[in-house]
Amino acid sequence: MKTVTSTELQKNTRDVIDWTRTKGEAVVIETYGKPMAALLSYDEYQAFAEYKRARAVRFAQLRDAAASNAVSNTLSEAEALALVDAERQALYEEQAQSEDKGR
Repeated sequence: MKTVTSTELQKNTRDVIDWTRTKGEAVVIETYGKPMAALLSYDEYQAFAEYKRARAVRFAQLRDAAASNAVSNTLSEAEALALVDAERQALYEEQAQSEDKGR
């Protein structure tokens, strides 16, 4: 992943945007040596936004399923939360695998 300083970005904005757009890779923007932002192509942004939307929908479905399951199986709140946590962890692992494949 390419990294530029905020000063470099100010001086070479068009070049950095073109690089991101043509290479399809994000650029990390640093200020005083610390990552502060990332610039990514619009296609990458749209894919990320869709991923976040789908993840939120899936999480809501899991939450609702866990609540329904808790009612029908008389699970305690702690047991229902444990189910949600397990599913959340599975989603995080799925995300990590997806990110690894994209690299």
